[in-house]
Amino acid sequence: PEVYAQYKRLPNNEFEPITYRDMFQIALDFAAALVSVGVKKEDKIGIISDNRAEWQQADIGIMTIGAIDVPRGCDATIIDLEKILSITEAELVIAENNSQVKKILSIKEKLPNLKKFICFENDLKPETLELAKSNNVEVVLFSEMLKVGQKWRIENKGKVDEILEAGTSEDVATIIFTSGTTGDPKGVVLTHKNFLAQLDELPERIFVNPGDKALSVLPIWHVFEREVEYVIMIQAGTICYSKPVGSILLADFKKLNPHLLPAVPRVFEAVYDGIQKKMRKTGGIVQVLFNSFVKVAIIHKRMQRKMFKQNACFKAYNPVFWWILFIIPWSLMWPLYWLGDLIVLRKIKAMLGNNFRA
Repeated sequence: PEVYAQYKRLPNNEFEPITYRDMFQIALDFAAALVSVGVKKEDKIGIISDNRAEWQQADIGIMTIGAIDVPRGCDATIIDLEKILSITEAELVIAENNSQVKKILSIKEKLPNLKKFICFENDLKPETLELAKSNNVEVVLFSEMLKVGQKWRIENKGKVDEILEAGTSEDVATIIFTSGTTGDPKGVVLTHKNFLAQLDELPERIFVNPGDKALSVLPIWHVFEREVEYVIMIQAGTICYSKPVGSILLADFKKLNPHLLPAVPRVFEAVYDGIQKKMRKTGGIVQVLFNSFVKVAIIHKRMQRKMFKQNACFKAYNPVFWWILFIIPWSLMWPLYWLGDLIVLRKIKAMLGNNFRA
């Protein structure tokens, strides 16, 4: 069976699967399109977008030809964008949508190098295009670039593959700017080797089966999310693009039935809050039972983790002490935990699908 690389979210909130073969072809077409418009090795390209299927396709296309991407999310302030794009002297910026193009055009006088936008969304307004034209900036759609690249690859057979093969692990892959919360944003330069060094180690700890689905919710310009996506891809897993909003995340869990959720505490809190909200809405005896059984489960699991060495720890320890201390209360609580799982908790877990494991 085909293994999917991505599940792309469509405007109607359905998902479209993209195979690894198709994703690779898209990335090569985009790489060819960049070469055709004069992008060279070590050129810096801004990507101002939130996580989505096209982001990863563009990223691989950029790295294919040895260019360097400079990413930031849609929530970036005008001050941040001015710093990031002027420091890197980016001539080309990939923007998620009309509002990002418009935002960057509003500081065009501070970005003298900017010549071209590539837009993921097909939502460009006539006034935005007019503003771009008056600033001598070209705006094209990502989908149009792919057609250009496809044609260029046919006319220049094997050229993109040659450029790809000429790359080395010491080449710069990306410049990721810090958030700037403790001063001006600073560009962190990462080579391909920086990512590859991690990819050598992480699959031993984060195991993904071919076809396993992982929900992508974190900002892709953060190095954690980016590395996580590479870990998934090198093990033939599937990246599903969701959002870190409790209600959307829970709906996507139901629809996609994923195996993994790479995230940070705030996201897990959003899932937890979504479940709590649902319980409060249900109210009555169900909520009382839920609250009681959750308390039982927390105590039972804390004891179990100590007894069976399931906690993360940096020094070996002998669990005999914990067995002596906890064996009686742990055994007595087991029927209560089992009952809670049967009556309430199992139904909650079903909201996360039946594949979810980590």
